Amino acid sequence: MDLRKIENLIHVADSGSFSKAASVLGIAQSALGRQVRKLEDECGCALLYRNGRGVSLTPEGEKLLDQLRPLLTQMTRVVTEFHDEQKSPSGQVTLGLTPTLCHMVGMPLVAEVWKRHPRIQLNVITGYSGYVHEWLANARVDIAVLHDARRSQHIAVDPLAELDLVLVSPAQSLSPAARALEAIDFEQLRGLPLALPTRNHGLRRTLEHAAAQADLALNVAFEMDALELMKEIVLDGLAHTVLGVPAVVRELACGQLVARRIVNPGLSTRLMLATASSRPQTQAVKVVQGILRELLAAMTLSEPYRPYMRMAD
Repeated sequence: MDLRKIENLIHVADSGSFSKAASVLGIAQSALGRQVRKLEDECGCALLYRNGRGVSLTPEGEKLLDQLRPLLTQMTRVVTEFHDEQKSPSGQVTLGLTPTLCHMVGMPLVAEVWKRHPRIQLNVITGYSGYVHEWLANARVDIAVLHDARRSQHIAVDPLAELDLVLVSPAQSLSPAARALEAIDFEQLRGLPLALPTRNHGLRRTLEHAAAQADLALNVAFEMDALELMKEIVLDGLAHTVLGVPAVVRELACGQLVARRIVNPGLSTRLMLATASSRPQTQAVKVVQGILRELLAAMTLSEPYRPYMRMAD
């Protein structure tokens, strides 16, 4: 049954006249009459009494519209709500971030989502890549940003940005000449005591792969999946670490730590936007993804991220 025919019948019945209804609808009276007759043919009965004074509903017509009006109202409400949702999305979005990413983009993202879309409730949880990947697969998070994540049967990934890795050292342990260096050869990591995340973290896997290629044994003195503790170990002069600059922005700014780019080979980690391929993305999830991309793009153009970070092609 054609929805437009039903709506036209309602207009005719409410106005009590084909001519008045045709004027409101902006169609020819003859065309309106043909549509109503087709609807009567489909129903197998007369829906209107026609006389010289106008039209009125037959008992069958009244019964039909009594049942269809609530349905039409509900359909209109659904379409209106859907349209409003596209303009002002709502709902809960849970985002999984690694500690480095949370330091870099967590607060700006929360603030921007709240400012632009106050009906979206953004929840952020942090953990190293291996754990966040598991949360995504188990539907604990809706979307995640991971280091060097790979596409799988259940996880879809999309490159966001590339972040250069640096050797982070305690300032007090370095000579003035060493502190002035902007870069350090990968070979110079040989023998250095390091505090590193476990192999659950994509950054650690990147470092291990480079070490194997260079036939260099890493001296992992401390191994932990706790960023703040790892930084404290470095601040106390017990070890060095390898991280992205965003993880140590504050400590670099106040001179507590020194970051030197690793070269020959240069090391970097790819930031990947990951989603569960089996779950449809809500409008709220898409909005959060868009704002996240905007913030990362802006950061690649600003200090201190600009020298160490670039968006994916």
